[in-house]
Amino acid sequence: MADWREYSKRLTSRSARRGAVIFSFWALLLILVSTVAMTYIVPGQTHQSAYGDDWNDLGAFRGDISRMGVETTALVSSPLLLSEIDHPEEAIFIVSGVERDTISLPRFTGDERVIEFSEGEGYTTSEILAIEAFVERGGTVLLMDDFGYSSNLAEQFGLEFSGHRLYDEGSYAVELGADYVWINTGSAFNFTTNSGSLASIHPCLRDLDNDGVIDILDPEPLDPTISAFVTEADAGLCAHRYSSIDGWDFSEGYHLLTNAPSAFEKATSYNPVENRYVIGRSTLDSYLDTNDDGNLTVGFESLGIEGDEQGPFAVYVRYCQDRLCIDADSGRVHFVADGSILINSLYDPASVGQFAVGGGSTVAISMPDTDNRKWALDIIAEALLVHPNSTKASSNAIVIFDESRHQQPTLFGDTYNLLYYLLIYFTNDWMAMLLLFLTLFIILEAVLIRKEDPEDWRHVFRIIYYGFGDARRYEYYQRPEKIRQVLLSRVRNLNTLSREEFDALPAVELQRMVEDPVLVNFIFEDRRYKPDELVGIIKRIKEWGRTDTGAEA
Repeated sequence: MADWREYSKRLTSRSARRGAVIFSFWALLLILVSTVAMTYIVPGQTHQSAYGDDWNDLGAFRGDISRMGVETTALVSSPLLLSEIDHPEEAIFIVSGVERDTISLPRFTGDERVIEFSEGEGYTTSEILAIEAFVERGGTVLLMDDFGYSSNLAEQFGLEFSGHRLYDEGSYAVELGADYVWINTGSAFNFTTNSGSLASIHPCLRDLDNDGVIDILDPEPLDPTISAFVTEADAGLCAHRYSSIDGWDFSEGYHLLTNAPSAFEKATSYNPVENRYVIGRSTLDSYLDTNDDGNLTVGFESLGIEGDEQGPFAVYVRYCQDRLCIDADSGRVHFVADGSILINSLYDPASVGQFAVGGGSTVAISMPDTDNRKWALDIIAEALLVHPNSTKASSNAIVIFDESRHQQPTLFGDTYNLLYYLLIYFTNDWMAMLLLFLTLFIILEAVLIRKEDPEDWRHVFRIIYYGFGDARRYEYYQRPEKIRQVLLSRVRNLNTLSREEFDALPAVELQRMVEDPVLVNFIFEDRRYKPDELVGIIKRIKEWGRTDTGAEA
Protein backbone atom coordinates (compact mmCIF):
# COMPACT_ATOMS: atom_id res chain seq x y z
CA MET A 1 0.00 0.00 0.00
CA ALA A 2 2.89 2.32 0.85
CA ASP A 3 4.49 1.67 -2.54
CA TRP A 4 1.25 2.49 -4.34
CA ARG A 5 0.89 5.72 -2.37
CA GLU A 6 4.47 6.64 -3.18
CA TYR A 7 3.90 5.87 -6.87
CA SER A 8 0.65 7.87 -6.89
CA LYS A 9 2.41 10.76 -5.21
CA ARG A 10 5.10 10.75 -7.88
CA LEU A 11 2.51 10.74 -10.65
CA THR A 12 0.76 13.76 -9.17
CA SER A 13 3.94 15.68 -8.36
CA ARG A 14 4.83 18.92 -10.11
CA SER A 15 7.75 17.39 -12.01
CA ALA A 16 5.55 14.55 -13.32
CA ARG A 17 2.89 16.98 -14.49
CA ARG A 18 5.54 19.13 -16.15
CA GLY A 19 6.99 16.09 -17.93
CA ALA A 20 3.54 15.09 -19.16
CA VAL A 21 2.90 18.59 -20.52
CA ILE A 22 6.28 18.64 -22.34
CA PHE A 23 5.65 15.20 -23.83
CA SER A 24 2.18 16.24 -24.98
CA PHE A 25 3.57 19.39 -26.60
CA TRP A 26 6.21 17.56 -28.64
CA ALA A 27 3.79 14.80 -29.60
CA LEU A 28 1.24 17.35 -30.82
CA LEU A 29 3.96 19.24 -32.72
CA LEU A 30 5.12 16.02 -34.37
CA ILE A 31 1.57 15.14 -35.41
CA LEU A 32 1.04 18.65 -36.80
CA VAL A 33 4.28 18.64 -38.81
CA SER A 34 3.57 15.14 -40.11
CA THR A 35 0.09 16.16 -41.19
CA VAL A 36 1.39 19.21 -43.05
CA ALA A 37 4.19 17.19 -44.65
CA MET A 38 1.85 14.44 -45.83
CA THR A 39 -0.49 17.08 -47.26
CA TYR A 40 2.39 18.75 -49.06
CA ILE A 41 3.88 15.51 -50.35
CA VAL A 42 1.73 14.17 -53.17
CA PRO A 43 2.48 10.61 -54.26
CA GLY A 44 3.22 10.35 -57.92
CA GLN A 45 5.73 9.49 -60.58
CA THR A 46 8.75 11.76 -60.83
CA HIS A 47 9.32 13.36 -64.20
CA GLN A 48 10.65 16.50 -65.92
CA SER A 49 13.64 16.59 -63.58
CA ALA A 50 16.85 18.12 -64.88
CA TYR A 51 18.78 15.42 -63.00
CA GLY A 52 16.93 12.39 -64.38
CA ASP A 53 17.76 10.18 -67.36
CA ASP A 54 14.33 8.70 -68.08
CA TRP A 55 12.58 9.45 -71.35
CA ASN A 56 10.46 12.16 -69.65
CA ASP A 57 13.29 13.93 -67.78
CA LEU A 58 15.53 16.82 -68.86
CA GLY A 59 18.90 15.21 -68.17
CA ALA A 60 20.11 15.43 -71.79
CA PHE A 61 19.42 19.16 -71.93
CA ARG A 62 21.23 19.83 -68.66
CA GLY A 63 24.11 17.59 -69.78
CA ASP A 64 24.62 19.66 -72.93
CA ILE A 65 24.78 22.85 -70.89
CA SER A 66 27.30 21.38 -68.47
CA ARG A 67 29.53 20.13 -71.30
CA MET A 68 29.63 23.66 -72.69
CA GLY A 69 31.26 24.80 -69.44
CA VAL A 70 28.22 26.56 -68.01
CA GLU A 71 27.41 26.06 -64.34
CA THR A 72 24.04 24.41 -63.69
CA THR A 73 22.26 24.23 -60.39
CA ALA A 74 18.87 23.25 -58.97
CA LEU A 75 16.58 25.48 -56.96
CA VAL A 76 14.86 23.25 -54.39
CA SER A 77 13.49 25.95 -52.07
CA SER A 78 11.96 29.10 -53.52
CA PRO A 79 12.49 31.54 -56.43
CA LEU A 80 12.90 34.22 -53.76
CA LEU A 81 16.61 33.36 -53.96
CA LEU A 82 16.78 34.87 -57.46
CA SER A 83 17.22 38.24 -55.78
CA GLU A 84 20.61 37.03 -54.50
CA ILE A 85 22.09 36.58 -57.99
CA ASP A 86 24.86 39.12 -58.62
CA HIS A 87 24.82 38.94 -62.44
CA PRO A 88 21.22 38.26 -63.56
CA GLU A 89 22.03 39.29 -67.16
CA GLU A 90 24.08 36.07 -67.35
CA ALA A 91 21.57 33.81 -65.62
CA ILE A 92 18.71 31.66 -66.90
CA PHE A 93 15.85 30.39 -64.75
CA ILE A 94 14.16 27.31 -66.25
CA VAL A 95 10.72 26.10 -65.16
CA SER A 96 9.62 22.83 -66.71
CA GLY A 97 6.19 21.83 -65.46
CA VAL A 98 4.85 23.05 -62.12
CA GLU A 99 3.31 19.95 -60.60
CA ARG A 100 2.05 21.11 -57.24
CA ASP A 101 1.02 24.09 -55.19
CA THR A 102 3.06 25.61 -52.42
CA ILE A 103 2.53 26.95 -48.92
CA SER A 104 1.69 30.63 -48.64
CA LEU A 105 0.56 33.17 -46.07
CA PRO A 106 -1.74 36.21 -46.16
CA ARG A 107 -0.09 39.37 -47.44
CA PHE A 108 -0.60 43.12 -47.52
CA THR A 109 -1.57 44.16 -51.04
CA GLY A 110 -0.90 47.90 -50.86
CA ASP A 111 -4.26 48.69 -52.48
CA GLU A 112 -7.87 49.02 -51.37
CA ARG A 113 -8.05 45.33 -50.44
CA VAL A 114 -5.36 45.90 -47.77
CA ILE A 115 -4.92 42.17 -47.01
CA GLU A 116 -5.15 39.24 -49.40
CA PHE A 117 -5.84 36.04 -47.49
CA SER A 118 -5.55 33.58 -50.40
CA GLU A 119 -2.66 33.30 -52.82
CA GLY A 120 -2.76 31.93 -56.33
CA GLU A 121 -1.60 28.45 -57.18
CA GLY A 122 1.96 27.42 -57.87
CA TYR A 123 3.97 30.45 -56.86
CA THR A 124 3.27 32.97 -54.13
CA THR A 125 2.96 36.64 -54.96
CA SER A 126 6.34 37.33 -53.37
CA GLU A 127 7.95 34.66 -55.56
CA ILE A 128 6.28 36.01 -58.70
CA LEU A 129 7.53 39.51 -57.88
CA ALA A 130 11.02 38.10 -57.32
CA ILE A 131 10.95 36.46 -60.76
CA GLU A 132 9.67 39.66 -62.35
CA ALA A 133 12.46 41.65 -60.68
CA PHE A 134 14.95 39.07 -61.96
CA VAL A 135 13.75 39.71 -65.53
CA GLU A 136 13.83 43.48 -65.02
CA ARG A 137 17.48 43.17 -64.01
CA GLY A 138 18.30 41.40 -67.27
CA GLY A 139 17.62 37.76 -66.41
CA THR A 140 16.13 35.18 -68.79
CA VAL A 141 13.25 32.86 -67.88
CA LEU A 142 12.19 29.77 -69.83
CA LEU A 143 8.71 28.77 -68.65
CA MET A 144 7.35 25.49 -70.04
CA ASP A 145 3.95 24.46 -68.70
CA ASP A 146 0.53 23.41 -69.90
CA PHE A 147 -2.02 22.55 -67.19
CA GLY A 148 0.22 23.19 -64.18
CA TYR A 149 0.30 25.82 -61.49
CA SER A 150 2.32 28.50 -63.29
CA SER A 151 -0.62 30.48 -64.70
CA ASN A 152 -0.22 33.24 -62.11
CA LEU A 153 3.39 33.72 -63.16
CA ALA A 154 2.32 34.10 -66.80
CA GLU A 155 -0.43 36.53 -65.82
CA GLN A 156 2.19 38.76 -64.19
CA PHE A 157 3.50 39.37 -67.71
CA GLY A 158 0.01 39.78 -69.19
CA LEU A 159 -0.34 36.27 -70.61
CA GLU A 160 -3.03 33.67 -69.86
CA PHE A 161 -2.99 29.90 -70.29
CA SER A 162 -6.14 28.44 -71.81
CA GLY A 163 -6.06 25.38 -69.55
CA HIS A 164 -7.32 23.03 -72.31
CA ARG A 165 -5.71 20.46 -74.58
CA LEU A 166 -4.67 21.49 -78.06
CA TYR A 167 -5.21 19.14 -81.02
CA ASP A 168 -4.00 19.87 -84.53
CA GLU A 169 -5.35 17.67 -87.31
CA GLY A 170 -3.20 19.50 -89.82
CA SER A 171 0.16 19.10 -88.07
CA TYR A 172 0.88 16.18 -85.79
CA ALA A 173 3.44 13.37 -85.68
CA VAL A 174 1.68 10.57 -87.55
CA GLU A 175 4.08 7.91 -86.27
CA LEU A 176 3.43 8.89 -82.65
CA GLY A 177 -0.23 9.89 -82.58
CA ALA A 178 -2.39 12.96 -82.17
CA ASP A 179 -0.90 13.78 -78.75
CA TYR A 180 2.30 14.95 -80.44
CA VAL A 181 1.73 18.24 -82.23
CA TRP A 182 4.21 20.02 -84.50
CA ILE A 183 4.74 23.74 -84.01
CA ASN A 184 6.47 25.34 -86.98
CA THR A 185 7.99 28.80 -86.85
CA GLY A 186 9.04 30.20 -90.23
CA SER A 187 10.91 33.14 -88.73
CA ALA A 188 11.43 33.07 -84.99
CA PHE A 189 13.07 36.51 -85.08
CA ASN A 190 10.36 38.38 -86.97
CA PHE A 191 8.47 39.59 -83.93
CA THR A 192 6.01 41.90 -85.66
CA THR A 193 4.62 42.25 -89.16
CA ASN A 194 6.65 45.39 -89.84
CA SER A 195 9.86 44.71 -87.91
CA GLY A 196 11.39 42.32 -90.42
CA SER A 197 13.96 39.74 -89.41
CA LEU A 198 15.82 40.54 -86.20
CA ALA A 199 18.19 37.60 -86.41
CA SER A 200 21.06 40.03 -85.85
CA ILE A 201 20.13 40.25 -82.17
CA HIS A 202 21.24 36.63 -81.75
CA PRO A 203 25.02 36.17 -81.42
CA CYS A 204 24.92 32.79 -83.21
CA LEU A 205 23.10 34.25 -86.24
CA ARG A 206 24.56 37.74 -86.62
CA ASP A 207 26.63 37.97 -89.84
CA LEU A 208 26.54 41.56 -91.04
CA ASP A 209 28.96 41.07 -93.97
CA ASN A 210 27.34 37.77 -95.08
CA ASP A 211 30.68 35.99 -95.39
CA GLY A 212 29.39 32.81 -93.75
CA VAL A 213 31.08 33.40 -90.38
CA ILE A 214 29.22 34.90 -87.44
CA ASP A 215 30.46 38.32 -86.38
CA ILE A 216 31.49 37.17 -82.93
CA LEU A 217 34.23 35.03 -84.59
CA ASP A 218 34.91 37.27 -87.59
CA PRO A 219 38.05 39.44 -87.24
CA GLU A 220 36.46 42.00 -89.61
CA PRO A 221 32.66 41.68 -89.23
CA LEU A 222 32.00 44.43 -91.80
CA ASP A 223 34.42 43.25 -94.49
CA PRO A 224 33.17 40.25 -96.53
CA THR A 225 36.62 39.71 -98.06
CA ILE A 226 38.17 38.89 -94.68
CA SER A 227 36.88 35.78 -93.00
CA ALA A 228 38.18 33.21 -90.52
CA PHE A 229 38.63 29.47 -90.21
CA VAL A 230 36.32 28.12 -87.51
CA THR A 231 36.30 24.79 -85.69
CA GLU A 232 33.62 23.32 -83.47
CA ALA A 233 35.78 24.16 -80.46
CA ASP A 234 35.84 27.80 -81.56
CA ALA A 235 32.05 27.85 -81.90
CA GLY A 236 31.55 27.52 -78.13
CA LEU A 237 27.92 28.05 -77.17
CA CYS A 238 27.09 28.28 -80.88
CA ALA A 239 28.49 24.83 -81.69
CA HIS A 240 25.00 23.44 -82.26
CA ARG A 241 24.76 25.85 -85.22
CA TYR A 242 28.05 24.81 -86.82
CA SER A 243 29.14 21.75 -88.79
CA SER A 244 32.64 21.23 -90.17
CA ILE A 245 31.01 19.84 -93.33
CA ASP A 246 28.04 22.16 -93.90
CA GLY A 247 29.32 25.26 -92.13
CA TRP A 248 26.98 27.59 -90.26
CA ASP A 249 23.26 27.07 -90.00
CA PHE A 250 21.63 30.49 -90.34
CA SER A 251 18.04 29.23 -90.50
CA GLU A 252 15.60 31.32 -88.47
CA GLY A 253 12.77 28.82 -88.13
CA TYR A 254 12.17 25.84 -85.86
CA HIS A 255 10.34 22.55 -86.33
CA LEU A 256 9.27 21.89 -82.73
CA LEU A 257 7.51 18.77 -81.49
CA THR A 258 5.28 19.06 -78.43
CA ASN A 259 3.68 16.42 -76.24
CA ALA A 260 0.00 16.97 -75.29
CA PRO A 261 0.32 20.76 -75.42
CA SER A 262 -2.08 23.44 -74.36
CA ALA A 263 -2.26 26.98 -75.76
CA PHE A 264 -2.52 30.60 -74.70
CA GLU A 265 -5.61 32.73 -74.80
CA LYS A 266 -5.87 34.60 -78.10
CA ALA A 267 -6.72 37.92 -76.47
CA THR A 268 -3.52 38.06 -74.42
CA SER A 269 -0.94 36.16 -76.47
CA TYR A 270 0.05 38.96 -78.87
CA ASN A 271 0.51 42.55 -77.73
CA PRO A 272 3.51 44.43 -79.18
CA VAL A 273 2.71 47.45 -77.03
CA GLU A 274 3.42 45.31 -73.94
CA ASN A 275 6.39 43.59 -75.67
CA ARG A 276 4.67 40.22 -76.04
CA TYR A 277 5.23 38.50 -79.37
CA VAL A 278 3.83 35.25 -80.73
CA ILE A 279 6.64 33.12 -82.15
CA GLY A 280 4.97 29.73 -82.67
CA ARG A 281 1.35 28.94 -83.59
CA SER A 282 -0.75 25.93 -84.40
CA THR A 283 -2.35 25.55 -87.83
CA LEU A 284 -5.80 26.60 -89.01
CA ASP A 285 -6.93 22.97 -88.56
CA SER A 286 -6.24 23.01 -84.82
CA TYR A 287 -8.84 23.26 -82.11
CA LEU A 288 -8.88 23.73 -78.36
CA ASP A 289 -10.82 21.07 -76.48
CA THR A 290 -12.76 23.52 -74.34
CA ASN A 291 -15.21 20.91 -73.02
CA ASP A 292 -12.33 18.48 -72.25
CA ASP A 293 -14.02 15.46 -73.84
CA GLY A 294 -11.09 14.54 -76.08
CA ASN A 295 -13.12 15.03 -79.26
CA LEU A 296 -13.77 17.84 -81.68
CA THR A 297 -17.20 19.31 -80.94
CA VAL A 298 -18.76 21.48 -83.61
CA GLY A 299 -21.00 24.11 -82.09
CA PHE A 300 -24.32 25.35 -83.42
CA GLU A 301 -25.44 28.55 -81.77
CA SER A 302 -28.99 28.06 -83.00
CA LEU A 303 -29.18 24.76 -81.10
CA GLY A 304 -27.39 26.09 -78.03
CA ILE A 305 -24.37 23.80 -78.52
CA GLU A 306 -21.05 25.32 -77.56
CA GLY A 307 -18.31 23.98 -79.81
CA ASP A 308 -14.57 23.70 -79.32
CA GLU A 309 -12.59 26.79 -80.20
CA GLN A 310 -10.93 26.80 -83.62
CA GLY A 311 -7.29 27.71 -84.27
CA PRO A 312 -4.73 28.94 -84.85
CA PHE A 313 -3.48 29.36 -81.29
CA ALA A 314 -0.29 30.74 -79.82
CA VAL A 315 1.86 27.99 -78.32
CA TYR A 316 5.19 29.83 -78.02
CA VAL A 317 5.21 33.46 -76.85
CA ARG A 318 8.22 35.65 -76.18
CA TYR A 319 8.26 38.58 -73.77
CA CYS A 320 10.97 41.26 -73.90
CA GLN A 321 11.76 43.67 -71.09
CA ASP A 322 12.98 46.10 -73.77
CA ARG A 323 11.24 46.50 -77.10
CA LEU A 324 12.01 43.65 -79.56
CA CYS A 325 14.78 42.32 -77.24
CA ILE A 326 17.31 44.37 -79.21
CA ASP A 327 19.60 45.02 -76.24
CA ALA A 328 21.93 42.11 -75.45
CA ASP A 329 21.34 42.40 -71.71
CA SER A 330 17.56 42.83 -71.99
CA GLY A 331 15.43 40.59 -69.77
CA ARG A 332 13.45 37.92 -71.63
CA VAL A 333 10.79 35.36 -70.88
CA HIS A 334 10.05 32.45 -73.22
CA PHE A 335 6.56 31.02 -72.62
CA VAL A 336 5.77 27.58 -74.05
CA ALA A 337 2.36 25.94 -73.49
CA ASP A 338 3.94 22.50 -73.14
CA GLY A 339 5.87 21.39 -70.08
CA SER A 340 7.54 18.45 -71.82
CA ILE A 341 8.99 20.10 -74.94
CA LEU A 342 12.55 19.46 -73.68
CA ILE A 343 12.18 15.97 -72.23
CA ASN A 344 14.89 13.54 -73.36
CA SER A 345 12.74 11.75 -75.93
CA LEU A 346 11.94 15.01 -77.73
CA TYR A 347 15.15 16.90 -77.07
CA ASP A 348 17.54 14.19 -78.27
CA PRO A 349 15.50 11.28 -79.69
CA ALA A 350 18.57 9.33 -80.87
CA SER A 351 19.93 9.00 -77.34
CA VAL A 352 16.75 7.61 -75.79
CA GLY A 353 15.59 4.70 -77.92
CA GLN A 354 12.56 4.06 -75.69
CA PHE A 355 9.28 5.88 -75.66
CA ALA A 356 6.22 5.83 -73.41
CA VAL A 357 3.12 4.15 -74.81
CA GLY A 358 0.86 4.43 -71.76
CA GLY A 359 0.28 2.33 -68.69
CA GLY A 360 3.80 2.97 -67.47
CA SER A 361 5.41 0.86 -70.19
CA THR A 362 7.81 1.90 -72.95
CA VAL A 363 8.58 0.64 -76.41
CA ALA A 364 11.44 1.19 -78.84
CA ILE A 365 10.38 3.54 -81.61
CA SER A 366 11.99 5.61 -84.31
CA MET A 367 11.56 9.25 -83.33
CA PRO A 368 11.30 11.98 -85.96
CA ASP A 369 13.96 14.66 -86.19
CA THR A 370 13.09 17.83 -84.31
CA ASP A 371 14.58 21.28 -83.76
CA ASN A 372 13.84 21.19 -80.04
CA ARG A 373 17.53 20.93 -79.16
CA LYS A 374 18.58 23.73 -81.52
CA TRP A 375 15.81 25.99 -80.19
CA ALA A 376 16.74 25.39 -76.54
CA LEU A 377 20.47 25.92 -77.09
CA ASP A 378 19.73 29.09 -79.06
CA ILE A 379 17.98 30.43 -75.95
CA ILE A 380 20.99 29.49 -73.82
CA ALA A 381 23.46 31.17 -76.20
CA GLU A 382 21.39 34.32 -76.62
CA ALA A 383 21.09 34.78 -72.87
CA LEU A 384 24.67 34.00 -71.85
CA LEU A 385 26.76 35.47 -74.68
CA VAL A 386 26.79 39.05 -73.47
CA HIS A 387 30.37 39.82 -74.52
CA PRO A 388 30.76 40.70 -78.24
CA ASN A 389 34.13 39.00 -78.76
CA SER A 390 33.72 35.54 -77.27
CA THR A 391 31.59 32.45 -77.87
CA LYS A 392 32.38 31.19 -74.37
CA ALA A 393 30.26 31.92 -71.35
CA SER A 394 31.91 33.89 -68.58
CA SER A 395 32.49 32.58 -65.07
CA ASN A 396 29.34 34.41 -63.98
CA ALA A 397 27.05 32.40 -66.28
CA ILE A 398 24.62 30.08 -64.56
CA VAL A 399 21.54 28.05 -65.51
CA ILE A 400 19.06 27.42 -62.69
CA PHE A 401 16.50 24.61 -62.91
CA ASP A 402 13.47 24.98 -60.69
CA GLU A 403 13.11 21.63 -58.91
CA SER A 404 11.11 23.07 -56.01
CA ARG A 405 7.73 22.27 -57.59
CA HIS A 406 8.60 18.75 -58.74
CA GLN A 407 7.80 15.52 -57.00
CA GLN A 408 10.95 14.05 -55.42
CA PRO A 409 11.76 10.31 -55.64
CA THR A 410 12.03 9.89 -51.84
CA LEU A 411 10.00 11.02 -48.86
CA PHE A 412 13.10 12.50 -47.24
CA GLY A 413 13.84 14.48 -50.40
CA ASP A 414 10.40 16.07 -50.30
CA THR A 415 10.69 16.77 -46.57
CA TYR A 416 14.09 18.39 -47.08
CA ASN A 417 12.71 20.59 -49.85
CA LEU A 418 9.78 21.60 -47.66
CA LEU A 419 11.99 22.56 -44.71
CA TYR A 420 14.39 24.41 -47.01
CA TYR A 421 11.45 26.25 -48.58
CA LEU A 422 10.12 27.31 -45.18
CA LEU A 423 13.58 28.56 -44.19
CA ILE A 424 13.92 30.68 -47.33
CA TYR A 425 10.31 31.86 -47.26
CA PHE A 426 10.39 33.01 -43.64
CA THR A 427 13.70 34.82 -44.11
CA ASN A 428 12.95 36.58 -47.42
CA ASP A 429 9.23 37.37 -47.50
CA TRP A 430 8.60 40.39 -45.26
CA MET A 431 5.04 39.34 -44.38
CA ALA A 432 6.32 35.89 -43.35
CA MET A 433 9.09 37.52 -41.32
CA LEU A 434 6.53 39.73 -39.56
CA LEU A 435 4.34 36.75 -38.66
CA LEU A 436 7.39 34.80 -37.51
CA PHE A 437 8.50 37.69 -35.29
CA LEU A 438 5.01 38.06 -33.77
CA THR A 439 4.81 34.31 -33.15
CA LEU A 440 8.20 34.21 -31.44
CA PHE A 441 7.31 37.33 -29.41
CA ILE A 442 4.06 35.78 -28.20
CA ILE A 443 5.80 32.52 -27.30
CA LEU A 444 8.51 34.40 -25.39
CA GLU A 445 5.90 36.40 -23.51
CA ALA A 446 4.03 33.21 -22.64
CA VAL A 447 7.23 31.66 -21.31
CA LEU A 448 8.00 34.73 -19.19
CA ILE A 449 4.48 34.87 -17.77
CA ARG A 450 4.50 31.20 -16.85
CA LYS A 451 8.02 31.23 -15.41
CA GLU A 452 7.95 30.07 -11.80
CA ASP A 453 9.90 31.77 -9.04
CA PRO A 454 12.75 29.76 -7.52
CA GLU A 455 11.76 27.96 -4.34
CA ASP A 456 14.73 29.32 -2.40
CA TRP A 457 14.23 32.98 -3.32
CA ARG A 458 14.72 34.95 -0.10
CA HIS A 459 15.36 38.44 -1.42
CA VAL A 460 11.85 39.85 -1.21
CA PHE A 461 11.83 42.38 1.64
CA ARG A 462 8.55 44.05 0.92
CA ILE A 463 5.17 42.49 0.09
CA ILE A 464 2.69 44.23 -2.18
CA TYR A 465 -0.75 42.73 -2.37
CA TYR A 466 -2.88 43.75 -5.34
CA GLY A 467 -6.29 42.72 -4.05
CA PHE A 468 -8.59 39.81 -4.64
CA GLY A 469 -9.11 40.67 -8.31
CA ASP A 470 -5.43 39.97 -9.04
CA ALA A 471 -5.08 37.07 -6.65
CA ARG A 472 -4.65 34.41 -9.35
CA ARG A 473 -2.34 36.64 -11.37
CA TYR A 474 0.02 37.03 -8.39
CA GLU A 475 -0.09 33.51 -6.97
CA TYR A 476 3.36 34.06 -5.51
CA TYR A 477 1.80 35.99 -2.62
CA GLN A 478 -0.76 33.25 -1.88
CA ARG A 479 1.90 30.80 -0.77
CA PRO A 480 2.32 30.79 3.04
CA GLU A 481 5.88 29.42 2.80
CA LYS A 482 6.91 32.31 0.58
CA ILE A 483 5.37 34.87 2.91
CA ARG A 484 7.02 33.12 5.87
CA GLN A 485 10.41 33.40 4.17
CA VAL A 486 9.89 37.13 3.67
CA LEU A 487 8.98 37.60 7.35
CA LEU A 488 12.00 35.64 8.59
CA SER A 489 14.33 37.55 6.26
CA ARG A 490 12.96 40.80 7.64
CA VAL A 491 13.46 39.68 11.24
CA ARG A 492 17.06 38.65 10.50
CA ASN A 493 17.89 41.90 8.74
CA LEU A 494 16.38 44.15 11.43
CA ASN A 495 18.45 42.34 14.04
CA THR A 496 21.61 42.41 11.88
CA LEU A 497 22.21 38.68 12.10
CA SER A 498 24.02 36.45 9.61
CA ARG A 499 22.26 33.43 8.22
CA GLU A 500 24.26 31.09 10.42
CA GLU A 501 23.51 33.11 13.56
CA PHE A 502 19.84 33.37 12.66
CA ASP A 503 19.53 29.64 11.97
CA ALA A 504 21.14 28.86 15.38
CA LEU A 505 18.63 30.97 17.34
CA PRO A 506 16.43 29.06 19.76
CA ALA A 507 12.70 29.24 19.26
CA VAL A 508 12.20 31.27 22.46
CA GLU A 509 14.62 33.95 21.29
CA LEU A 510 12.89 34.13 17.90
CA GLN A 511 9.50 34.59 19.62
CA ARG A 512 10.98 37.40 21.72
CA MET A 513 12.23 39.19 18.62
CA VAL A 514 8.87 38.96 16.84
CA GLU A 515 6.61 39.64 19.88
CA ASP A 516 3.48 39.72 17.69
CA PRO A 517 1.53 36.56 18.72
CA VAL A 518 -0.22 36.33 15.32
CA LEU A 519 3.09 36.39 13.43
CA VAL A 520 4.65 33.97 15.94
CA ASN A 521 1.86 31.47 15.32
CA PHE A 522 2.27 32.03 11.53
CA ILE A 523 5.98 31.20 11.79
CA PHE A 524 5.56 27.97 13.74
CA GLU A 525 2.21 26.67 12.44
CA ASP A 526 2.14 24.71 9.18
CA ARG A 527 -1.46 24.75 8.02
CA ARG A 528 -3.67 26.00 5.21
CA TYR A 529 -4.68 29.64 5.29
CA LYS A 530 -7.69 31.28 3.76
CA PRO A 531 -7.13 34.25 1.45
CA ASP A 532 -8.53 36.71 3.99
CA GLU A 533 -6.20 35.31 6.66
CA LEU A 534 -3.19 35.81 4.37
CA VAL A 535 -4.33 39.36 3.67
CA GLY A 536 -4.34 40.08 7.42
CA ILE A 537 -0.93 38.46 7.92
CA ILE A 538 0.57 40.42 5.02
CA LYS A 539 -0.73 43.67 6.49
CA ARG A 540 0.80 42.82 9.92
CA ILE A 541 4.14 41.99 8.23
CA LYS A 542 4.11 45.31 6.40
CA GLU A 543 3.53 47.17 9.71
CA TRP A 544 5.82 44.99 11.83
CA GLY A 545 9.12 46.53 12.85
CA ARG A 546 8.26 50.01 11.66
CA THR A 547 9.14 53.07 13.70
CA ASP A 548 7.51 56.45 13.36
CA THR A 549 10.60 57.74 11.58
CA GLY A 550 10.60 54.77 9.20
CA ALA A 551 6.89 55.20 8.51
CA GLU A 552 7.34 58.87 7.71
CA ALA A 553 10.27 58.06 5.46
